[in-house]
Amino acid sequence: MAKKTESQTSQAIYTCPFCFSSVDLKNIHHQCTNPACTKIFLRELDDKKGHKYRSKNIEEEIDIENSIFLGKDPAGPSPVTTKYHIIRDPSGICDICRKPVYKRLCPSCHNPIPQGAEEEGSTVFVVLGPKGVGKSHYIAVLINQLRNSFSPEFGATMSPATDRTTLKYRDMYYKRLYEEGRRLAPTMSYGESRESREPMIYYLRFLEGDSPRVYTLAFFDTAGEDLSSTDTMRGLNINSFISRASGIVFLVDPLQIPYINTRIRMENKPPAGVDVANMLSNIANIIRTNNRLNMKDSIRIPLAVVLTKTDVLMKAPENDEESSILFGLNSSLNIEREKGKYDRTNIEQISAEIEEYMRRAIPNGFVQKVREFREHSYFAVSALGSNPAGSMLTRGISPMRVEDPFIWLLNCESPEEKR
Repeated sequence: MAKKTESQTSQAIYTCPFCFSSVDLKNIHHQCTNPACTKIFLRELDDKKGHKYRSKNIEEEIDIENSIFLGKDPAGPSPVTTKYHIIRDPSGICDICRKPVYKRLCPSCHNPIPQGAEEEGSTVFVVLGPKGVGKSHYIAVLINQLRNSFSPEFGATMSPATDRTTLKYRDMYYKRLYEEGRRLAPTMSYGESRESREPMIYYLRFLEGDSPRVYTLAFFDTAGEDLSSTDTMRGLNINSFISRASGIVFLVDPLQIPYINTRIRMENKPPAGVDVANMLSNIANIIRTNNRLNMKDSIRIPLAVVLTKTDVLMKAPENDEESSILFGLNSSLNIEREKGKYDRTNIEQISAEIEEYMRRAIPNGFVQKVREFREHSYFAVSALGSNPAGSMLTRGISPMRVEDPFIWLLNCESPEEKR
């Protein structure tokens, strides 16, 4: 995996992977883990100035910042509350018990700031793509693969950062997909669902070798319709986390590409989809605007272009027309990568093959648009391994190469290193 450079260490500014605020680590909030302090705080509140923190439960105070982050009115009927007292100054000393406190909070959203944030920062990978491309399935299977296959292979451990991440992944992804064998429901728009606003945060720890490293990973599952235009992205504030991402995974469904859709023979074939070249152009424009880049400047955020549902392209052709869009036995996708290391040769072979495939299949300068990103690579994956029958996964889950884009992104230079 890529090493951190000196420019990434001893950071005074930390990008919160939950709300994407730039946090001065010398000016943060804290939380005392003694529940008695909350009771004393509430009892001693001034009725005129402190009523905004008093909840219906006499043992819990209202967390105004986290309520706003989750789209709830802190003065409404169901604000976010906590039984652990919040200290809204950077002293690190509880104003009730006068003891040092060590749980650090982002001052904007009150999500935790991990130990080691000064040295490691946060690594935010954003998964984007049009509606129906398979983003939710990809994220669900990727997280499972990272925890159960990637981590032991590379000598790492991966753990959820918060209880909310544990519950969200279990209830919205793992249970339905792996236990019930059902397809996931479509992702709701960022503007309609508070669950869509909160990423799933994991700590990935590489503890072997001379330089142990810890990455804070944030996974966003965005609805395809939220990326329909730059105005929509700005209106929903999606532009903030896209522009500050450490890497972008842009998913492309081959069945949504007209050139492929009209040639492939299969049951229950979906209609061709949106213009992915235009969608990627919107994303590039948002990044340029937010990061104040000129049109001639390369975008520093690494881009992994991922062809999804590749299993449908690896069957025996039924006619000459279909053979032109399928991957044959000589495809580099059939060559396994070397385990336990960054197999650059294998990734570069696949990238060259998929780039040429995309050049033939997608018009309107899609490959040229990809080249606006200084570091980019192409991949082909299958999250499920087979085409579902209706809403059920009758053949189970057999993922193919879903971790490849992630391995490449971890070995890219960060945007900070390129400056």
